[in-house]
Amino acid sequence: MQEPPPHLEHGLIMQLEMTDDLDALILEEKQRVAQELFCEAWSATLQEGIEPAIAAQSAVTAVLTQLREVAGDAAIEHLIAALPDQADAGHFHKDRVLQ
Repeated sequence: MQEPPPHLEHGLIMQLEMTDDLDALILEEKQRVAQELFCEAWSATLQEGIEPAIAAQSAVTAVLTQLREVAGDAAIEHLIAALPDQADAGHFHKDRVLQ
């Protein structure tokens, strides 16, 4: 395969970087919206008088069941394996802000 001329190579690199940036922004927005929706559901559950431990166990079970249906066992294993590192990195602190 022939390499692009030097004057086009820079443009291609910039275009790839812009695509990566856009993909990252889209991912961040999806994460923010998902977090917001789950927080709303959490608040509604607690307002119904359901204890936090029961709500959390129900949420985990529901999420893992749904994830298995759409993505299979490997997705669940990957998610569970990532939890200790995320906890160590502070991902589960209330004041954490998605960036």
